[in-house]
Formats: sequence, C-alpha cells, structure tokens
Amino acid sequence: MTAQTDPLDVLVVGGGPGGTAVAFRALELGIRSLVVDFDDLMKRIRDYSKEKLILPSFGGGDRMRFPAGGELVSALRFAPIDKDEMVRSVKELYERHGVPYRTGIELMGLERRGEVWEAEAWDHGSRTPVRLLARHVVLALGRGVPRRFDVPGSCDGVALRLTDPALYVGRPACVVGGGTSAAEAVIAISNAKAAADDKSEGYWSYRGDRMPRVSKALADAFFEAYVGNGNVRYFPRSEPAAVVTGEDREEYLAVRVDRRRMEGRPTEALHLEFQKDCVVACIGEDLPVALLDAIGIPQAVGPSGKKRMAVTRHLETVQPGIFLVGDVLSQSYLEADDFGADPAGYREVRHPGNVKSALRDGVLVAEAIRQKLDGKAEIDVRLGDLEDLPGSERPAVLPLAAPSNTALPTPVDTAEEPAAVKPSAVSGGARLVRITADGLEADEYPLRANGAVTIGREGCDLDFPGDTSLSPRHASIVHDGESYSLRDEGSATGVFLRLSSTGKTTMEPGDLVSAGRQFLLLEGEAGRFKLIHYNANGREIGRHALPERTIVLGRQAPDVTLDSEDRTLSRRQLAVLAAGGRVLVKDLKSANGTYLRLRGARTLEHGARLRIGRQRFIFSSRPDAVLDAGEPERLPAPPPATAAPVEDGALTVTFLPAGKTCGARPGQTICEVAEANGVVLQAECHAGICGSDPVRIVEGQEFLAGPPDDQESETLEEICELKPGEHRLACQARIRGPVTVEVL
Repeated sequence: MTAQTDPLDVLVVGGGPGGTAVAFRALELGIRSLVVDFDDLMKRIRDYSKEKLILPSFGGGDRMRFPAGGELVSALRFAPIDKDEMVRSVKELYERHGVPYRTGIELMGLERRGEVWEAEAWDHGSRTPVRLLARHVVLALGRGVPRRFDVPGSCDGVALRLTDPALYVGRPACVVGGGTSAAEAVIAISNAKAAADDKSEGYWSYRGDRMPRVSKALADAFFEAYVGNGNVRYFPRSEPAAVVTGEDREEYLAVRVDRRRMEGRPTEALHLEFQKDCVVACIGEDLPVALLDAIGIPQAVGPSGKKRMAVTRHLETVQPGIFLVGDVLSQSYLEADDFGADPAGYREVRHPGNVKSALRDGVLVAEAIRQKLDGKAEIDVRLGDLEDLPGSERPAVLPLAAPSNTALPTPVDTAEEPAAVKPSAVSGGARLVRITADGLEADEYPLRANGAVTIGREGCDLDFPGDTSLSPRHASIVHDGESYSLRDEGSATGVFLRLSSTGKTTMEPGDLVSAGRQFLLLEGEAGRFKLIHYNANGREIGRHALPERTIVLGRQAPDVTLDSEDRTLSRRQLAVLAAGGRVLVKDLKSANGTYLRLRGARTLEHGARLRIGRQRFIFSSRPDAVLDAGEPERLPAPPPATAAPVEDGALTVTFLPAGKTCGARPGQTICEVAEANGVVLQAECHAGICGSDPVRIVEGQEFLAGPPDDQESETLEEICELKPGEHRLACQARIRGPVTVEVL
C-alpha cells in the first residue's frame, strides 16, 4: 500500500472546474493541496461532443461573475471556447504553475483519524491501494462516481477507462458497457491488436438485446474494426457474474455470455473468464449518494419535501473539514446554520450546473479553508467578482437542418445540444428551463418582458437546429405586461402542455393528448364522445366510446390498455370522465406525464411543463425559485433482436456493400436483422419518423410484407429525398423471403 505520513492541508477529489478552482486558489493562498481524479483532469468537459462550445452564460451563468483571486484564478475566465481548447488550456495551467495532481486515483472511503482525514483510494495505474492524509477534504465529484460491478469478489484492478490500448495486446481483453466510451475502447483495442499482429480477440459485453447505438463518427470506425480487423466478438444479453480465482491463483472476472433454460433440467450458463487487468468497465457513473452515506454525509429532506445535500454557507458538510463543490450540489442544495435543527427549516438554494458556478464554489471553499487553517473561530468569506471576458455573450445559432413535415411529434425526449440564446432575448424576470431525459436542468433561457421570444429550428430567439421534429418557427412565449402566454405558431408537430395530476382538465372535441408513445384524439358531439387511438406513426389503432363514468387508460389499465409493449406508458397512465356533456382528463401521476396539445394561446402558470418538438421545458415566473425537474424519463425497452441461423430455405437478408448474409425470423424487420447480426445501421426512432435508416432494395422487393405506408413514404420523400418502394426504411420493412439491400 502506498502511504503518506505528512497530512495535506486539503485533498481535492475531482479534477473538474470546481476541484481545479480549489487547487488554483489554494496555491495562491499558500495552502498545500493535491488533486486526485479516477480518470483525468476536466474529464466531463473532455467527453462532451466534438466541437462543442463551452459558454460562460450556460445554465444561467450570465447572472453571475467569475470569482476574483490571483493571477492563476483569473486565468480560468473564458469567453465561448471549444471544449478541447478549454481542456488543453487548463492542463497547461496545471503544468506551468506546478499545481499538484494525480490521475487514475479512485476514492474508496474516508475515515476520521483525530484531527485529520484518512482517504482510502485505489491507484488504477499501479493497481495498488493508496492511503492519503489531509486536514480538509473537498469532494468535487460532479454528478457521479464511477460505477463498479455489483458482483461477488473484489473488482480492484478492473480499469474504469481505457488508458493505453497497447496494454491489452497479447491476451484476450473484454470491454463491458453499451455506451460511446465502450465503443471507443473496443475500437482502440481492436486496432492495437491488429497493428501488433496479435491473434487474440477483443470481446464486447453489454446487457441489451441490440447492438449499442454509437455516433456516426464511430459507426464507420467500428465497422472497419469489426470487418477489417476481424478481431472483435460481441455478446448481447451478457453481464459480469463474479470475480473468481483460477488454478493459477490469479483472479478473473467471469462474464456470463449465454444462459439456457430447458424443461426438467437445471439452467445451463456459459461464462468467459478474463484476467481482471484485461477488463475495461465503461458502465457509467452513479450519483455519489452511497459514498457520501458511507462517509457520514447523508441527504436531508428540506422544505420542498425533496432530498438534497446539506451544507453551510461555506459549503462545509455535517462532517467537519469536508466540503462539497460543483455539480454534486446541483440543481439545488440545503443551507444549514445548525445541523442539529430540523432540516425542514433549512434554506433551499438554487445551484446552477455550470462551469462558472463550480469555479465560484472552489474559490469560496479555498478561502474558507485558509481562514480555518489560520485559526479563525468565525469564518467570513467575501467572494470578489471579476468582469467577464469580452465576447462572453451567447453567439447566435446558424440553421443546420431542413424542415420536417412529420405529422406527429416524437413523444419521448432525446438528448439535444442546447440552443444558444440570442442577445436580444435576454431581459425580463421569467425563464424557461430545459430539462434533459435524465431529469436534470440542462440550460435556462431568460424571457423577454413586454414582448415575444420565439422557439424553433432556425431563425428564432431559441434555436435547436438538431431537432428535426421542430418547425423553423415552432412556438412563441409572449409577455403582455401582466402574464406570459404560450402560442403554437402553426407548427407541424404541435406544442404540448403537461396535465396536472392534482386536478382535472377539460378536453374539447379535436383536442389531442400524448401519453407515452400513444396519441388520443377526442371526437363527438351532443354528449356522445369517443377517443381515437393512434400510435407513434400516426396510424389509427382503435376507437373507444366514452361511457358516462371514469375510465382508466394505460399500459396495463383496467378499462383500456393502449399498448402493453410501450414502456414509456405507466400501467395506469390517465383517467377520462365523460359527464354532463363535458369530458375531463387527469394524469394519474404517470412516470413520463400526459400532455395536451395546445390550440390557440394558453397563459402559463409557474411550474408549467411543456414539450416543444423533442425539447422538454419548465416555465418559471419566479427568478429564484427552485424547480422540481421530476424523475428521469423512462425510455422504452427495445424489442428483442436475436440472430437466426442461415439455413437452406431460411429467410435471409444480404447487406451490401459488406456482402454479409444474415438469417432472419418471420416478422422481423430489416433493421432487427441488422442489429441482431452486428450490421451497423443508424436507426434512431425505430418508428419510421426520423428517416435515419434508409436502404435500397436491390433484390427481393416481392418478399417484403406490403408496400410502405403513408408515414414511411412521407419520411422517405420529405426527409430522405428518396423514392418510396425502391427504397425503404429498415425499421419498417418486414421480410418474408430472401432480400438483398444496400445500406445507404
């Protein structure tokens, strides 16, 4: 075990903006510090999408100033900057000024030893335990800590990221995970093995049925590795099972890759065993609640009834000498004067999740630690401000996408790059807060007083050019001097307001409700009403007459089951009551909410939730209010897709230009066959709307189950600019005989 005997003044866990600000200000104040990070400095910003601009005004950062300090802290100010340039410049500052840091160090626990804290950590570089001593500890953990396998045995030694792919040459290596970082690791290891003429293979284990979705930039690289190198084996529906000891007394990670159940016999399972140092775990991160609980820093239930982290005004926790900074506090935290008091009396403080906020946290904590080291009984930090750098306002966004004529919106959120707010829109007290599918506040946009703010795909105050479900000018929010109103500006896919789960909303004939991936249109007159049920493609599924009583609809509802396979629906999603010539609808506290399409204009109340295209927002008319972003979006479980053997007389699909022939099962789509056999397609919505998976039918058009329907034809013509029939969307074309297609 690597041990340290001379305690640090402060140990900083996390090398992001918050931890960096602590270390930089500590150096200026003569405080002995060390930054440790399980991955690398500025990891989260490093992993943002390519060419992403980091904006000083992001997430309300235009309402605060950069923190004042010495020359080193001042160097952290930035105007809009490319994410790679920010990472490079911060690392350069670390090196130039000799700021102490160590990467590859993962915090495992903290214990109090008299006047100092002892940190137990693991060095992933040397694969040895580490013990660090510090008088103060700053936890700048971001929104999560690395997720570890929940299996019997010790996983120490399993890499949490790929450092050098050459380390995996010469032995079978396994990458576990289904995200972009896992795909990058698989590709890098495959290429390293091919370059070294290594005959051992790289294995990719993930839990899903389908091939993990990777970005377009990685799709070609993976295809080259898989087909060109020929050394990648992938195992869907597989997972780590345990750490076991082999005959050589070495420890191995056992990965279950197959399980067979046969009547009258015990279940058979096939496991592959990999040396622990040949495994890379790219399985994401978890909120550090378990780690904080183990340290003795639990969340508290504040006045809103929500669990939050509780700290003093100097961000010190209930454990003396341990501080929290950055995103671990976002989007709000509780401020306590006395940790012995009832948390219901704590103050709830908004904490924007942006770089500028994290920098201010770091400088504040470093100043507080300096005063504690100086023996001051009463800590009093006056945080100074610096002016923003010239050019720090948000740039306008250029239009990047063509119009979409899709008739119905995609009812489930997807991740989207935040729009940039044009300077003309940033005045007034109310704001629009964009919420991600994870239930986090991603950005906020001030709304203009006594005027309108437009929202759309191009040429608006708030532009989302990557969201093709938006019309160029989709919606607007107008302030008339007294209230804010939401208006649909003639959009193709509509504007939707979330229904309240505490009261009923009146529906009029012609109103459309969105529930999960389903849509319900109200028709009727003279007291006789019915709901027309459409699926996500806009295809009519059924008609349900409304009796004069309350009926419940959902995924497994007592009255009307809309779609038992739609996992975005709750079992009991909504209730509808027809009585006295009126129809009333109420959301039954569903996970994803029930939304009513807006007709005309609607006055917005504080806390109103709305969907515009694929974007999800909360409206706030109170500048300092803490908003409840809700639970993370429940995404649909994909249908199973398994490979079928190629046998004489079997259904087959041949994919060009690769020339790969794959067996298929009756009723499978071309997309399902591709995903079950590792053929890379760019399918996104799997509903015939996005147009991301077109193929050209080379042979066997007669063996497709029917021609394209109106929705598929419209998508092919309007989005793909291809001729329907000769071309199909892979997710919609079901086969019943041998077919040859060209992947476009």
